[in-house]
Amino acid sequence: MVFPDAGRALHPGSRSAACNGGRLMFEITKEQEALLRLPDPSTFFPLLCREIREEYPRQVGHLSDAALMDDVVKSHDHAAYVRRITHLPVLVRWVKADVAWARGLRAGPAADMWMRSAKNPNLAAADLLSNLAGH
Repeated sequence: MVFPDAGRALHPGSRSAACNGGRLMFEITKEQEALLRLPDPSTFFPLLCREIREEYPRQVGHLSDAALMDDVVKSHDHAAYVRRITHLPVLVRWVKADVAWARGLRAGPAADMWMRSAKNPNLAAADLLSNLAGH
């Protein structure tokens, strides 16, 4: 994907493309494009919180709405920006696990090692979640 730019790269790793009619263009990486395609947090997070409350009432019943939202935001941001999970169904499963049924997944050393060594973070996360769920 190529976007016009005002003379600076969006990311240090971005590659500059050819000028087009005097306008500098730049490319974003596939990873950056995947992050841009994720849903708008202002509408996505409340829906995800509601789903988690409905699906895991026992696990999150002790959390206030604000505390649950805080956990969802932290989990999502860690998964998307640190773990590089950008496939939406996997990202949703990861957040639900981290916030409800495998609480603290993002802080676990086993998950950290598993994800760091992965060439494809989305596949590794899906695999790890399946193993944790016993499937």
